[in-house]
Amino acid sequence: MVAARGADAVEQTVEAIRRMGGIAEGVTADLTSAAGVALAVEATRHCFAPPDIVITNVHGGEPCDFLDSDPDEFVNAFNSLVMSIVHLARATLPAMREQGWGRLLTIGTAAAKEPAAGLKLMAANTARAGVVTLNKSLADEFARDGITVNTLATGWIGTQHMLDQVGHMAQARGLAADDLLARLSRGVPVGRIGSPRELASLAAYLCSDLAGYVTGCLIPVDGGSHKSAW
Repeated sequence: MVAARGADAVEQTVEAIRRMGGIAEGVTADLTSAAGVALAVEATRHCFAPPDIVITNVHGGEPCDFLDSDPDEFVNAFNSLVMSIVHLARATLPAMREQGWGRLLTIGTAAAKEPAAGLKLMAANTARAGVVTLNKSLADEFARDGITVNTLATGWIGTQHMLDQVGHMAQARGLAADDLLARLSRGVPVGRIGSPRELASLAAYLCSDLAGYVTGCLIPVDGGSHKSAW
């Protein structure tokens, strides 16, 4: 089940999954609210079964200088990034616990730990750090129920959203977007931008039975860009 606020995005994603041979349905729902989550969960139950694999990937907002930002942007980022997981977890964990198996996975960013220089997403970065600690707390509480909870700390992955971010950064620096993208690629230890398939393959593993011993983790998917060894 694909759920998001934008009907067009939901439809496009469902169609893409079906073109690749997958089975998918979609629902337009605001997952920052308990009512929106209830709608999405009920649609999933109706079409398939109670959801036991939940993957979240939430937009954190647009880049902005701190002094030009509205303080409400921090509240909005918290509601979008943190409360969406709170609502989803409350709505789906009981059924996962009852069957003794479940997966919660957040597609986050490395900025939760190391904000990217030049990408002014302070409200989102602040909230994303909260996502990591929330997921770790959930992992600890539900580990004995066969439920794993993990967060992916993504770096530069070649999606349209990433290209839009690069465009914002390039404009702020007075550069061409292609030139900045080439610079960013050279700055990654592996020398290139990651592919969505590389990210998806790790997500698929973490949502499988093979990853039952992996929980409470913040896992970098950034081509070696993270600075710390642990």
